[in-house]
Amino acid sequence: MQLSEDVAQKVAVAIARPRWHSADPELLALFLQKDADENRSLVRWGIAAAVVSYVAYGLFDWFLFPDIADRLMLTRVTLGITSLALVEFVARRGFALPTLHLVAALAIVSGALGWLVSALGTEHQDALSHFMVFGTVFILGANLFFNFRFWLSAIASATVAASFVYAAMFSLQADIAGRVVLSAYFVNCLVLSLYLSWRLSLERYQTFLHALRAQIQEQAAIRKGQKLTEIADTDPLTGMKNRRAIIREFSELREDWAADDDEIGLILIDVDYFKRFNDGLGHQAGDDCLIKLAHVLSEMAASNNAVAARYGGEEFVILCKVTGRAHLHEITQQFCRAVEDLDIYHPDRGDKLNIVTISAGASLTRADQSIELRILLQEADRALYASKFAGRATFTIYDPHATGQDRSGENLSELLTLAISDQLVSVAYQPIFDLTSGRVLGHETLMRLCDFDGTMISPSVFIPVAEQTGAIVELGMWLIDRACGDMAEYGLGSVVTVNVSVLQLKVPNFSLRITEVLARHGLAPQKLAIEITEGSDIFLEAQAVRNVERLRKLGVQIWLDDFGTGFAGLTWLRRFRFDVVKIDRSFLHDCQTSRGLSLLRDMVGLLRNLGHVVLAEGVETEEQYMLLQRLGVHLMQGFLTGHPVPIEEVEQIRQGLVA
Repeated sequence: MQLSEDVAQKVAVAIARPRWHSADPELLALFLQKDADENRSLVRWGIAAAVVSYVAYGLFDWFLFPDIADRLMLTRVTLGITSLALVEFVARRGFALPTLHLVAALAIVSGALGWLVSALGTEHQDALSHFMVFGTVFILGANLFFNFRFWLSAIASATVAASFVYAAMFSLQADIAGRVVLSAYFVNCLVLSLYLSWRLSLERYQTFLHALRAQIQEQAAIRKGQKLTEIADTDPLTGMKNRRAIIREFSELREDWAADDDEIGLILIDVDYFKRFNDGLGHQAGDDCLIKLAHVLSEMAASNNAVAARYGGEEFVILCKVTGRAHLHEITQQFCRAVEDLDIYHPDRGDKLNIVTISAGASLTRADQSIELRILLQEADRALYASKFAGRATFTIYDPHATGQDRSGENLSELLTLAISDQLVSVAYQPIFDLTSGRVLGHETLMRLCDFDGTMISPSVFIPVAEQTGAIVELGMWLIDRACGDMAEYGLGSVVTVNVSVLQLKVPNFSLRITEVLARHGLAPQKLAIEITEGSDIFLEAQAVRNVERLRKLGVQIWLDDFGTGFAGLTWLRRFRFDVVKIDRSFLHDCQTSRGLSLLRDMVGLLRNLGHVVLAEGVETEEQYMLLQRLGVHLMQGFLTGHPVPIEEVEQIRQGLVA
C-alpha cells in the first residue's frame, strides 16, 4: 500500500499527541481496514466456538434447574443456532465488518438475556444466585474476544451487566446481602473488562500507528534507494544508462537467455573522428552531439526491444536479444543508418564525408562458450577496430571462425612496432586504496595506445596482438621503465605495479633488465610490484619461474592478478608466496546475488587464512566499499577511488589532497 505525505504527517502527529485524544478519521479507517479479513474470520470462528460453549453450558442447567431444564436447553439451542446462522449469513453475503460486529454483539446480548429471562422462572433460586455468575462470560466475550470497536463493546457488555444487576436486585429471590454482592460483582467485572478493552483497543491502534510509520519510513527509504540507484545507473550528460547499469542489464538478459533459444547481441559503437569534432566546434558542440546521438540510439533500442547505454566518452553499447547473426547484422545496420540520418555537420573528418557517423563492432553469445560480458566486449571491441581500419562509417560482426579475413591485426602489428618511436604509447595510473588506513597505498601502471589519428585503441584489442607478435616484450620494458621513472620523480605511494606477461618472464635476462632499470632510477626494489595474471600457468615455463624467483630475492614484490578467473590459482598459492592477491572484478560485481556474495566471502576467507594480502578490483559504489570492509579485504581498486589518469593528473590530485 502506497502512503501519501498527508498520511505520513498525520501518523507523526497521532503518535506525538496523548493517547486519550480522539483518533484521526482517516487513520482510524486505515486501522479498521487493516486485517479486515482476519477479523471477519475471528468473528465467525469466535461465534461458532461461543455457540458450542453456550449450548454445552446447558449441562449445568440439567443439574441446577431440573424444573425448567427443557425450556432452558431449548432456549440455548434456538438462540445459538439463530445467532450462528445470522453471523454466517452476514459474513457470506459480504457485509462490511462493522455490520458483522454489530450482529455478533447482538448475538452475545440476546444469548445472555434469553437465558437470564428463562432462568429467572426456576424454583431453585439459591442455585440461580450462584450460577448467575455465568453472565460474566458474556461481558468478557463482548469486551475482550472479538476485537469490537470500544463503543460497541461498551454498549453490549453494559447491556448484559445492567440486565444481570437488575435481575439480581429485583427478580432474584435471595437475601439483600447476596443480591448486593452479586450486583457489585457484575459492576466490577464490567468496569475491569471495559478498562482492559479500552487498553487493548488503544494498544492495537498505537501498534498500528507505529507499524504504519515503519512502513512509511521503509517506503521512503526504498524510494530514496531507487532514486540513488537511478542516479548511479544514469549517465549525467545524456541521461542514458551507464557502464554500471549495463552490467546489471546483461545479468538479467543472461537469465532470460537461459530460458529460450535466443542469443544476446552486443553492439559497441564509437563516434568517428569525434576528437576532431570537439577540436573544431568546441566541447559544448561535442556534448550536444552526444546528446543527440544518445536520443536516437535510445529510440532505436526501444523499437528493437534492446538496451542502450553510454559506455564512456564517445562510446555507446547496445544489448539486444537476437535470433542469430543475420538478425544482429540487421539491427546494427539500423543504428548506423539512424545516426547518418541525423545529418550532423562535421567540419574536419579527413575524408569526403562531412557528417557525423559511427563505427560499430558486434558480437553475440554462442552455445560453445560461457556467457560473459567481458568476452562479448572484447570481441565487439576487435570487430569495432576492424571497422575503423576498413575506413569507418561501417560495422563488423565478430566471426571467430573467420579471423583470417580480418586484416586489422596486421595493421595493428605495424602500428605496435612504431608505438614507442612515434610516441603512440602512453601511461595511465590508477590508485590502489588501503581500506585499513584510508589512504592511497600506490598505483597500478596501465598502458595506453592510440592510432596515428589520435583514436584510442582498447587494451583488449592491442594487448593480445602485442603478445602474438612479441611486441609486448619491448613495450612491457618501456612501461616498467616509465613506471619506475615516474615513481622516483613524483612518488606514487609505497608501490607502483606493472602487469607482465609470460612472454616477458620467459626472456632469460628479464630479471637483469629490471635490476638495471631500478638502479638507473635509484628506486628501491620493494617499490616495484610485478603483477602476474592467473590466466596462464608460468610454472610450465622453467625460465619464467627462475625470473620470478630472482625478482623475489631482489626484493621486487610479486602480485597475483585476476585471481579466480583461471584454473591454476590454488596451485599457484600452494607453490608460491605472493605479496598481494588481486580478486578479479567479476566476483565483486556478482555480489548482487546471495550465491555471488557467498563465493566472494569464501574466497576472501581462504586468502586471508593463507596469509595473503587481499585486493579487490572493480570497486565502483559505496555499497561495494562497505561490503569489502565487512569482509576484511585489505586493499581495493576501482572507479570509486580513482580512474586511470596520466602522471600529470596524478600529481595534480596529490597536490590538491595535500593542499
